[in-house]
Amino acid sequence: MDMANRRSSHDTRESRAQSSGVRSRMVMRLVLLLALAAATLALTQCQMVGDNLTGVRASVLKRKNECVRHCADARKDALKAEKKLHSDNERACGGSAQCHSEEKARHDAAEDAIDAAYRACVNGCHNQGGGDDDDD
Repeated sequence: MDMANRRSSHDTRESRAQSSGVRSRMVMRLVLLLALAAATLALTQCQMVGDNLTGVRASVLKRKNECVRHCADARKDALKAEKKLHSDNERACGGSAQCHSEEKARHDAAEDAIDAAYRACVNGCHNQGGGDDDDD
């Protein structure tokens, strides 16, 4: 009988150990669940911040696009005016081959100058917003 008492006390200790292991797992799961709930609550309370937090200013990109658009518009207007001037000069030349030749050279040089001015304008746009607020 002594052997039976030992088994029963041993079984009781095992069942207590098992139940305490189950309890500790349940407590751990409860703690993790509470941590997850707290993190979820904290993250859902986040607010949008301005773009200055990252150091990137969206207005710089907008100004650059507006600047490039302004350069393109200026180029288009200059080419239109040059085309009209070239046409008027061609008519004024009449039948003179030398006049037509000189006008073509002038017209080509004027178009090259317009393209160079456009490239310089666009390159100036790339330098906007590089940290100097003096140009604003």
